[in-house]
Amino acid sequence: MIGGGCSSNSGPGGPAGGPVMGALDTHCQDASGAVVAQPIGMCMTAGGDTDAGQPDDAGAPVSDYGETMYNAEGNDDDCKYHVVWTSTPVRENTGVTFTVTLTNLTDMTPVSGAGMRAEVYLNDTHPAAPPKQATEAAGGKYTLGPVTFDAPGNWTVRFHFFEDCDDAPEDSPHGHAAFLVHVPDPKATDAGTAD
Repeated sequence: MIGGGCSSNSGPGGPAGGPVMGALDTHCQDASGAVVAQPIGMCMTAGGDTDAGQPDDAGAPVSDYGETMYNAEGNDDDCKYHVVWTSTPVRENTGVTFTVTLTNLTDMTPVSGAGMRAEVYLNDTHPAAPPKQATEAAGGKYTLGPVTFDAPGNWTVRFHFFEDCDDAPEDSPHGHAAFLVHVPDPKATDAGTAD
């Protein structure tokens, strides 16, 4: 559903957007619906000798990004973390702050020290200015922003965790989770009216 997560609240900047509503994330579930979680090992920095036996792809960067998710929660690409996010009102050309809660998928305990950052883009080709690295509060909560969306549409916001850790080992703490965020067009007519 495109823009299905938009709030009907109008404020000084017009209608607010938010998560694009759609199918629930189930990529970390088995056929019976049980959660399948990847245990997390030690952080190994790239170039170390601790990832012996892992394919090195002849030095080529490894990209294992999963699908961009709907809604405001889901599991990271490698089924290590559960990610829940909220934000201040999402409007074009307004600084938006994201609050992300990160928990370990194996036992749902808070995850600290993730050094979270985000990459934000529209249509894979139009990036937003990168926000600074997130600040961390207690309980696996991270605050990131401001993010300025300079055009309406469905943006991808990909949260990155433990980027200093080599992503090659299967149990690396390194992880990412991407979500669709709708930015409404302030010039568009209300959804229920004809153009």
